[in-house]
Amino acid sequence: MTTDTLTNSLGKPGKFQVLLWLYLSAIWIYTSWNYLALAFIGAKTKHHCTVANSTDVSRIVPMETKNGKSEWDGCHLFDGYNTSKKIPCPNGWTYDLPEGESTIISEWDLVCDNAYRAHLSTTMYFVGVTFGSLVFGSLSDKFGRQLVFRFAIFSPFVLGLFLFFVKNYIAFVVFRFFLGVVLQGLQIVSFTMLVEIFATRYRTFTSIGLEYLWAIGIMTFSLLSYLIKDWHYIQLMATAAFLFQIVLVWFLPESIRWLLINNRFDQAEKVAKNISSFNKIPFPQEIFNKTVNEIGDSQKTANKSDIKSYTIADIFRSSVLRKRSLIMMVVWFGRRRPLFVYCLVGGTVLIIAGALPKSNQDVQTLVTVLVIGGRMFMTGSFGTIYIYTSELYPTVIRNVGLGAGVFWARIGGIAAPQILLLGIYTSQAVILFLFGGLLLLSGALALLLPETLNLKLPETLEDAKKIKFMSFQGHGNSGLLALEPVL
Repeated sequence: MTTDTLTNSLGKPGKFQVLLWLYLSAIWIYTSWNYLALAFIGAKTKHHCTVANSTDVSRIVPMETKNGKSEWDGCHLFDGYNTSKKIPCPNGWTYDLPEGESTIISEWDLVCDNAYRAHLSTTMYFVGVTFGSLVFGSLSDKFGRQLVFRFAIFSPFVLGLFLFFVKNYIAFVVFRFFLGVVLQGLQIVSFTMLVEIFATRYRTFTSIGLEYLWAIGIMTFSLLSYLIKDWHYIQLMATAAFLFQIVLVWFLPESIRWLLINNRFDQAEKVAKNISSFNKIPFPQEIFNKTVNEIGDSQKTANKSDIKSYTIADIFRSSVLRKRSLIMMVVWFGRRRPLFVYCLVGGTVLIIAGALPKSNQDVQTLVTVLVIGGRMFMTGSFGTIYIYTSELYPTVIRNVGLGAGVFWARIGGIAAPQILLLGIYTSQAVILFLFGGLLLLSGALALLLPETLNLKLPETLEDAKKIKFMSFQGHGNSGLLALEPVL
């Protein structure tokens, strides 16, 4: 008898689980909006030095070559009629934007010597995401999923209001940093709550379904951003959507798994009875009692390390979890076999794209197709990342482990804007070689991780250590052979 048996007996899935999935999965749509927001509110904006209307532009604005094309220099003017000397724009910039459209670029002149600030705002957002992955992972394991979720759900709308009225760049970056913190917290906690309430056979669907909604969020936000021209309203829309979640947050129950593992048996029974009643099925009292007894017995014989509050440091105290975590820092992608294929193909495609010459339009079109293909395989590997990580770590430290994985993933988000600058100053091929090489490395490391397909969720550190390294032979689940763990 395990907690999985209890959750299976509460609906497979029932109406409650479906409604909970719809409620929590909406978080992923709104979160994707805020991840993508800077691509629109900070979009590259054509500009040139402000000059008098009667001025002959060709006589005072120099030409420059970018990517093999000649265009007006957007950052300099000739010094009078001296065409051998250039000076920075003395009167600011004029932006090539339709009437009523604005970006943070045009509002705070984030161009020329200040162009790095646009990339820095993205970096600082992901610094916030990174911080949130660690803080909220630990908090929700210690104080419960429900309490932390309720705290975090109110924050995006408040921060969105601040961003709507913000008047300077520094304040914008600060508020976006805190927005990244709370959104990552919501994302981690909502995912964990879903994994812990659904029966074993539906965990994969639960995870992949969230990725579909993430993609839908990106598509819908792209359309809405096209229709809404002012960046203030785009940002407000991305955070105001959370108001729909606030209305129903008081009906959100605590995770039964978290309550049981923390010896809050009366609360766990109350939540389980409410779920059974909502699903109109008998409450499995006998199963619940056996689950409680087994948890009590296991805690009596468990090491003291299994009955305390956990932090990210505890991941590295266990040799098994430490080795898995070190690999996940580099990988943090889907389950083993598909992950290897996704990374191998995606990395190869990106390296080929980087090696192709960019001399003509036909080759450039091919490069674009290959890059999109590489992005497709990267998305495929990311599709099962959350479910895989949650299956490797036990309930007592699941959110901490998930947060640690997200932490390392967001290091890439922090570095990405600066890597783009590296491509500008060197070659775009450098970016493709770098991303492709990391994908190949991730694919190789993924083969060292244990398989978790169709396994029950581990509850304690000892349960997690028992997950065996799996070898695929034959077809389907019958081909899974349990071997001694190598990590």
